[in-house]
Amino acid sequence: MNRRDVLLASAASLLARTPALAVSGNVPAVTTALAAPQPVAQVRTSGPDELLAVSTTGTLWQLRPRNAAWTRLADDIDPASPIATGHGRIAARNVHGGLWVGVNGRATNSPEARLAPHAGLCVLPFGIIGVTDVAGHAYVKRFEPDREERWRESARGTESVLPDARPLQVDLDSGQSDDNGQIVVLAGPDGTRYTHGALGDTIECTRVLYLERHGLQVLRSLTLPPPYVLEDIAPRPIAWRGGRGLLTMRSGPQGSQLAVIAASRSRGDMLEIAALGAPIGTSHRWMAASTDGNRLVAVHTPHIGGVLHAYRWEPDGTLAASAMQRDIRNHRLGSRELDLSVWLGRAFVAPSQDGSRLRVFDPQARWSEVAEAPMPAAVVATAALANGNAVAALLEDGRIAFTGP
Repeated sequence: MNRRDVLLASAASLLARTPALAVSGNVPAVTTALAAPQPVAQVRTSGPDELLAVSTTGTLWQLRPRNAAWTRLADDIDPASPIATGHGRIAARNVHGGLWVGVNGRATNSPEARLAPHAGLCVLPFGIIGVTDVAGHAYVKRFEPDREERWRESARGTESVLPDARPLQVDLDSGQSDDNGQIVVLAGPDGTRYTHGALGDTIECTRVLYLERHGLQVLRSLTLPPPYVLEDIAPRPIAWRGGRGLLTMRSGPQGSQLAVIAASRSRGDMLEIAALGAPIGTSHRWMAASTDGNRLVAVHTPHIGGVLHAYRWEPDGTLAASAMQRDIRNHRLGSRELDLSVWLGRAFVAPSQDGSRLRVFDPQARWSEVAEAPMPAAVVATAALANGNAVAALLEDGRIAFTGP
């Protein structure tokens, strides 16, 4: 058995015997680093105990740690654009800007898609939402399969969106089921209003669009007045006032502040900022939000010290923050990987400031640290296995490390 097989077998053994990360006492954590067939550039959860990984050279792999098996799914996938999964499909941008879709072992390429680099995809039950690049401007597109199962454009939005926007489906009206919801996308790209560049470029959002998922018509919108922007590319759905809202970060002269966006209660065509936290206090200082859908947290200045704050909503519409922990980094400066932290059962798991450790906190015990796992290289991305058995950490050297108790 060669070294790679030994590492894969070790990971399989780890996942087979570990329950979800515990959060009582000082739990020792076991870490096994896998040498992938090729250095990995991005990793995503797929299925209860499966991962998808895109190598730096553009090969899409499926990893089943329990069986110690890597399966090659495709080549020529863009490693810088996030892959997406849902409803039995995998969607990705290929290196030529086309839409690659994998379903039940079969794959199709739609070269005419002209997907924007770095932008996200959203997989719907009967379609795929992407961001297209047309003469240097970005627009939302919907793709549907034809009779030969080739994915064709069926609708295109008319409003310019962020070139690296990550569309998502969420129900902001009834709040009943996001699978029946519409499309949220950050729009109104502006390159002069706030030139911080924490997320890879200085083009920031000045509008939020809520689009009908079939025809992509604007149902609701929010326009931020100068000098404010949303310093974000993918807002996070949360439970809000018995319905649904979006957690994001607004930035301006006093830096970043946590914000919740929701459907307006008085205007059927509007979104509104429903709650705001206090700003950091200094321009060009950012915070990286995270949520499990209910609890709201943000790491203030994740690139400089990294202070974890827990937020609560107050009746006056403010988000009150309490500092809980220091030395946390849930974002790397200039990266479009928005959140390096993961929620695993009761646990909140995040890298240390230098990325050399994964730290485990218990929100129900005033965010006390209950475990840590040293990493063999700095953490650049994370994914929680859907079955709750482990956290997969993508390391700076292209390996994947699995951590469990």
